[in-house]
This record gives sequence, C-alpha cells and structure tokens, in this order.
Amino acid sequence: MLLKRLARFGKLPGRQQLLFLEALFLHLSAGLLLKIIPFRWISVIFSNRQTKVYRQQPEVIELLKTAIQRAGRVSPWRNRCLVSSLAGRCMLRRRKIESQLSLGIAKGKNGRPVAHAWLRSGDCELVEKYGDYTLLYAF
Repeated sequence: MLLKRLARFGKLPGRQQLLFLEALFLHLSAGLLLKIIPFRWISVIFSNRQTKVYRQQPEVIELLKTAIQRAGRVSPWRNRCLVSSLAGRCMLRRRKIESQLSLGIAKGKNGRPVAHAWLRSGDCELVEKYGDYTLLYAF
C-alpha cells in the first residue's frame, strides 16, 4: 500500500509534489495547533490580514485544491474539513490570494448536530461545503 502511494507520488510533476508536501506539512501543523491552542484564537491566527491581494488565479487555486485534497486523504486528524480549510487558508495567504473560511452546523442522520468547515476563494471551493449547513461564522 505504501509503495503504491510512493510510486504515485513519484509520477506527479515536480510542482505538484512540492504543493502536496506543503499541504501535508500545513495539515499536520494546523491539526497540532488545534490540539494545543484555544479554539477562539483560530480566527485571529488564520485571518486574512494581508494588505495587497492579487487577482484570483484559477489555475493556481485548482492546483492548491488538488494538493489539499491529496494531503487530506493521508492526514491523521479526525476533523479533516477544518484542518484542510486551515491548511488551504495558509497556502492561499502565502500566495496573497484572498479566501473565506466558513464554519457551519447541520443536523446529522441521527438528529445530532454535525459541524463542518469549508474554504472558498472566488468561485472555487477548495474545501467543499457538501451539504446544507447553517453558517455560524466566517472569516
């Protein structure tokens, strides 16, 4: 299994390999931060605080979306949507691309609340919303 994954990784173009490694590192970092800092600080740490924002770059955003999805599949954290959204926010912020990270809630199949996070930049959802979630907070 691991050898197949490494073989697939080796077949990727160099740029996609680097983006995957960046996304994986940020997944691990974001998940660790969620474990050690109070959640109320998340919006401060991961805010859109840049002053100069470049125009939307659809081709770059699509590459980032793919890298985030790939890293999310191997991420050890349970709350993958939030970790992926935070990692994606960092990747976009590093490239000075504006985004909106949203947190929402919906009723699950058993009637219990289900939380979800999604990330959007322009018309593209890097981490998809997937359902009918009530928006609680966006930053």
